[in-house]
Amino acid sequence: MLYTQEQIQRANEQSISEYFRRQGYDCKQIRSETHIAGFGGFYVKDTAVPNPFYVHSQQMGGIGLVSCLMKVMNMPFKEAVQAALNGEQGREEQGKPRSDHYQPYKKEEFNMPEKKPEFVMPEKADDNRRVYSYLTKTRYIEPKIVNDLIRSGLLFQDRKGNAVFLHRRDGKPCGAEIHGTSGKSYVIGNTSFKEIPDRKVIPTEPYIAEIIGQEMKNADFGFVGYVYENNANIVTDSRHFGMINNMIAEIKRQDLAHEDIDSVVNSKLKNYKGVAEGTSESFFSYDKGTPQKAYVFESAIDLMSFITLHPEANNCTFAAMAGLKPNVVEKLLESMPVTLCVDNDKAGCDFANRFGARVKVFTECRQNGVKDFNELLKNKKKKTVPFSERISEMKSWADQAMQKAADTPVRWEAAR
Repeated sequence: MLYTQEQIQRANEQSISEYFRRQGYDCKQIRSETHIAGFGGFYVKDTAVPNPFYVHSQQMGGIGLVSCLMKVMNMPFKEAVQAALNGEQGREEQGKPRSDHYQPYKKEEFNMPEKKPEFVMPEKADDNRRVYSYLTKTRYIEPKIVNDLIRSGLLFQDRKGNAVFLHRRDGKPCGAEIHGTSGKSYVIGNTSFKEIPDRKVIPTEPYIAEIIGQEMKNADFGFVGYVYENNANIVTDSRHFGMINNMIAEIKRQDLAHEDIDSVVNSKLKNYKGVAEGTSESFFSYDKGTPQKAYVFESAIDLMSFITLHPEANNCTFAAMAGLKPNVVEKLLESMPVTLCVDNDKAGCDFANRFGARVKVFTECRQNGVKDFNELLKNKKKKTVPFSERISEMKSWADQAMQKAADTPVRWEAAR
């Protein structure tokens, strides 16, 4: 089977970001680009067809979905075309001139940035109380582990109350993984908060923010929304403040049945996590004893959960990728055996399969039917926590929720 030039061109012009979304990867729109998590700075420019792409961790780029699948996913050419065309088969060669079929196209050079973004160190808070409480009481991490990381300088609380897990290279800070401590949330809009001049904040309900996010995603002015479990805020400039307020009033006036929209909101709500500006191929690591092997996780919280569950693990490096980054695994494989402790989902399984027999895979989460090690830790801890302590925990959560509600003008900024 051979693919014609028309098929190849059509395959290469398919949307890269839409392909990876269908495959279950976390894709985040950032203005005219899409960031695809798990590859160490994988960005796609959506406004050009075919799409240009670049992977910062591998210093590699190109143009078009076929090229992307061949370079990023290591697919052979025919397999890449077939995947891009959603399984469409090639045509039998029937004595046609060779020129009717695929001719290798010239290598497209993506405009590489002259300089990688500089790492911006998050500003430290005066203490670590909020992070300590969140990790020990909400995430059930062993307090000694939290204290050890804080004392080592690998963990601290930033000015927004987030937990910052510092990446170091040769002893110097080079990146950071960030986890929010204010509950589940997600962001809607077409720009970032800092790019909106003359900002105005509009409080509203989560289902209304979701409707506005869907209807205005292609708006020709900047807006961003922060959606929480029980409330939401929309931010725009003063010129469009009145228009959005009118939209909110109209949605309320229609008195829509919004159970389906609530379901969409609930499916999107997640604990905030991300990386500090300028973080690319670096990763979080913590050594215990004299490292002879490495355990690799998707997040620092999963890493801490694993250590809590397995205090006997010693003489190893614990590494967190802040996603799924092949370059982290490759780097560690240069010096020691690697055991992958990735999430029990399709993306995690696909990631592990990329390395075949070169790595081991820790299957505890799969055996217990949970997504990750923090979920496993929570399940085991809740079975042993006395009822009186669980009541106290619920009261503490309620007090925090009341305080959060009282801080309406600023609460959204802490969760960005």
